[in-house]
Amino acid sequence: MKTSEHVFDYLRNQGLVPKYDDRGNIEFKYQMRSFIFFSNDDDAQFFQLTMPSIFEVTDDNRMAALEAMNEINDTTKVIKLTVTKSNHVWESTEIMLDSTPELDDLFPRLLNILLNTRQAFYKLMEV
Repeated sequence: MKTSEHVFDYLRNQGLVPKYDDRGNIEFKYQMRSFIFFSNDDDAQFFQLTMPSIFEVTDDNRMAALEAMNEINDTTKVIKLTVTKSNHVWESTEIMLDSTPELDDLFPRLLNILLNTRQAFYKLMEV
């Protein structure tokens, strides 16, 4: 079974409502926030979970956002904040899995890291 299929089944078994987007990625909501699991079925060990569009970057806040992102990226494990072409901050966790990943151990921790990091970013931005 592909990693994305395991993730889809895991999310459904947790009472969440996952759905595949037009690219085969899995979208779902957790604690009223949107998440995307990027299906990388050609690299079964790569695991990328993203919280999209957590902040809009404008000309007025760009430097502060970049500084806050740099602080988060420098001090937080497995987190990467980036600015997309549409000028939104996206937050991702990217890890390498072993051949028998335990999603029960992995998923809750990564979701909490994403949620906590979002709050830390907002605090740095004074939002």
